[in-house]
Amino acid sequence: MKRKIYKINKDAPIEVGSVIRFKAGDTRQVGEVFSIIDGRNKPGFEVILYDKRLRPMFRGDGTYKIKRVLAEKCKLIDENFRFKFEQNYEIGDVVCHKIIDKCRYGVIIGFTHPDGLFSTSYENGYNGTDLIDCVEISKRGLSRKRDHEGNIKRFSMFSERLSTCEVDLWNRTGPKIVQK
Repeated sequence: MKRKIYKINKDAPIEVGSVIRFKAGDTRQVGEVFSIIDGRNKPGFEVILYDKRLRPMFRGDGTYKIKRVLAEKCKLIDENFRFKFEQNYEIGDVVCHKIIDKCRYGVIIGFTHPDGLFSTSYENGYNGTDLIDCVEISKRGLSRKRDHEGNIKRFSMFSERLSTCEVDLWNRTGPKIVQK
């Protein structure tokens, strides 16, 4: 698996709203500073944690996941630098399967292990070996496609043959899929 690459900025001070990297236990985490704590001995920050896709993580009750971190363990990430991270698939993502000149679009509905074993992709994120199960959708309007018997069309692919797409909900002609 590829590792995330961040550009660290050592000259700028960490302020409220800064994106930082820190080590918590054995794992590296990324988050946004929303509060500065002036501790008795050592200053620190309260940080909203980000997931692998650099989106805020939420608890079960809908509040942000927050962590307190000492200032000496934090490193500022340069905001002008573009984040590079591996392509990860989640349930609900819109994907494209290109066959020669045609494109087939779908929404991810699950993961299946090729040997029929239990898939760990549901708990830990896509593991790279599972088949990705999708429901086929149309490019314009995002409606599910059906076969001649009225059943919903489905397909399963490995990740090498798929690419993620974005959805433009505010297109003047209606929702539309935009390839990256």
